[in-house]
Amino acid sequence: MVVMEKCCCCRVRTACLIFGGFALFGSLIQVSNDAKDIYHNITMSRQDQDLNLWELYDLSNMDGLNMGTTKDEIRNFLAIAFYYSVTDLFLSIAIIVAASFLIYGVLKENSNYLVPTMIVWPLDLFVRIIFVFIHSNILGFLHPISFAMNIVLCCGVVFDIFIWLCVYSYWQQLKAEDQSDLQNKPGLQNKPDNAVSSV
Repeated sequence: MVVMEKCCCCRVRTACLIFGGFALFGSLIQVSNDAKDIYHNITMSRQDQDLNLWELYDLSNMDGLNMGTTKDEIRNFLAIAFYYSVTDLFLSIAIIVAASFLIYGVLKENSNYLVPTMIVWPLDLFVRIIFVFIHSNILGFLHPISFAMNIVLCCGVVFDIFIWLCVYSYWQQLKAEDQSDLQNKPGLQNKPDNAVSSV
């Protein structure tokens, strides 16, 4: 696999620290937002749910748009949005943990602490792609309601790929350095000679 030496104008090590910091900060905010959305949906009265449904229905069928969206499609979209908030809450918590390990691993130059990041980010990417397909299947990718959410999800996919490549590249660099240090250890190169002389 191609390994990057630099990310834009900085080394991949610096890029990992920057991405890790942004991911940690953004995920902390996202946990708070998801928790509020989940609580709001759970505690929302039936009347408020119907009002929210009618607002989105009117938006979809207003003059100039007239997307022909039915109430059932809007209701399904709102249900999917709730399920995404729940899924995103757990993913954000996982990203907080992974980003913390990433920052610590980069500072300590320990490749083992980069592994959680290389697992969590592909999982986040997979979930985002799944919800893009779900939104597009319910309302259509270019539908005004789902389009904005799909754009956010697609931007997240690009970010996931980019940060994974940076982390993987730095992980490869650390593994190569560890292998080089192991080969250059004093006495390691003399082991075969000593073994032959002893025979």
